[in-house]
Amino acid sequence: MKVSLIHLKVRGSLSGNLEAASAGIRKAAQQKPAFIALPEYFSVPNNMEQFNSAKEISKQTYAVTIRFLAEISKEFPSIYIIGGTVLEEDNGVFYNTSTLWRNGTLIGTYRKRNPIAAELRAGVSRGDKAAVFATECCKVGLLVCADMFDPPTIKAVVDLGAELVFLPVAAMGTHPHVTGHPLTEKLATENGIYVVKVGNVSSNARGGRSAFITPWGVAQEASDEVEDSVLSIDFDLQKLKAYRESLKR
Repeated sequence: MKVSLIHLKVRGSLSGNLEAASAGIRKAAQQKPAFIALPEYFSVPNNMEQFNSAKEISKQTYAVTIRFLAEISKEFPSIYIIGGTVLEEDNGVFYNTSTLWRNGTLIGTYRKRNPIAAELRAGVSRGDKAAVFATECCKVGLLVCADMFDPPTIKAVVDLGAELVFLPVAAMGTHPHVTGHPLTEKLATENGIYVVKVGNVSSNARGGRSAFITPWGVAQEASDEVEDSVLSIDFDLQKLKAYRESLKR
């Protein structure tokens, strides 16, 4: 099962971010993966550096980003696209929402359960439901960035049977410096789960380095080069199944 992620530079404009995401998706699609994933807040200009109003950011970016994801997903109907996250409004309440697409159709959403302090100050609310979706390939779980610091959130996804977890991140500003991928490695090893951690170039130094994590270690991660890149991997589902069986013994 091939999976690709898009490791992006943060641009100063919505259009610049969407153009970069489009180029990355098109490049990844040439490898015919089952999944392509984007980072947290991938379309937000300057990302978290000027994050002060969820309402304004949502107004500026949500509709255009959702339209972009629907349209580009339709271009590659056999590929599942994890649309990073968007700032979604629901009756005046704002959520950092991850989306799952296929063939132009939104087939799943997940609202981040653990917004960071900057998000809370800006008006982002906490989601309250775990999200795991059955796909043609495997059971896919969605988490977002700081959700990894909350054991009950992780347990909820594990309990729903996730085999592959997508973790869009944007480790900016006040994010603690983290070396390596200790939390995602723990999730993968203790529960027999593949993890796709997908961040942006600015996140590298603070623990948001994009990586593919398996139960037996980090399989691949983004470099320190300040440029857009596409990473791809072939996950072995039979090997994962055997590992998960071993955990039951």
